[in-house]
Amino acid sequence: MSDPVERVPVAVSDIAALLGVSTNTVNAWRKRAAGAKQVEPFPPAAGKVAGMDYWWSDEILAWATRTGRAPSRPDA
Repeated sequence: MSDPVERVPVAVSDIAALLGVSTNTVNAWRKRAAGAKQVEPFPPAAGKVAGMDYWWSDEILAWATRTGRAPSRPDA
């Protein structure tokens, strides 16, 4: 049985840390997928806090899993 994923708001820097990539990579995913039809686009931001976009962590992890970008778990 898999562990439940906590739903917390995350910014670009949090997404980068969560997925083990740079913030530049996260921003590239956002831009690249915006016009591409052959790939699942990066999820749209859930909202803004202090003028910065945020997403829900569970939605980002689900997207990363579907697109092969989720980090591998050593205990999996």
